[in-house]
Amino acid sequence: MAEEPVSSLSLFSDDLLYNLEFSDDVCTCKLPDGMSPKTPGEGLCMRALQFTDFSKGYSQLLAQLTRVGDLTQDKFEEQFRGIQASPNTHYITVIEDTTRGELVASASLIVERKFTHLAAMRGRIEDVIVADSCRGRQLGKLLLETLSLLAIKLECYKISLECVENNVPFYAKFGFKQEDSLFMVRRIFD
Repeated sequence: MAEEPVSSLSLFSDDLLYNLEFSDDVCTCKLPDGMSPKTPGEGLCMRALQFTDFSKGYSQLLAQLTRVGDLTQDKFEEQFRGIQASPNTHYITVIEDTTRGELVASASLIVERKFTHLAAMRGRIEDVIVADSCRGRQLGKLLLETLSLLAIKLECYKISLECVENNVPFYAKFGFKQEDSLFMVRRIFD
């Protein structure tokens, strides 16, 4: 069997998203009726980040959240291949507006293996962004619920995230709590 060309590959199988249990007893936040990774909304498709997503505005979407810099297609492809070389660590999930062929939302679950907690795994949710044009459609809730359930399925002993203070009430809806620990950062460059 011929090997699939890299340009058509996803970071992970979409089945991981589509086979999650979205029931009232496992979900922490009420989603609109019928909303799930398989059915994120009319004209929308939720899936893993793909090799070809640079051309669908991935860096422009991230730029609505943070500084991206001059990310070229070559650099995107290099980084994509680097992430692929470490399987089961990065679950970058996107929502595409299929009518426009552009990405409108994204969030990442980063999984790290630990020796603590009986050699468990820890999940971090990062880079949660919904395009300005799509806010209010519950896409952030869908991404957060999906990645939280995925972390549980992957047997992460905890899930953490960083956010600005005014976003704390939003993330609290998903069971995230502020802990006593002091989060510190050392920026090497902006």
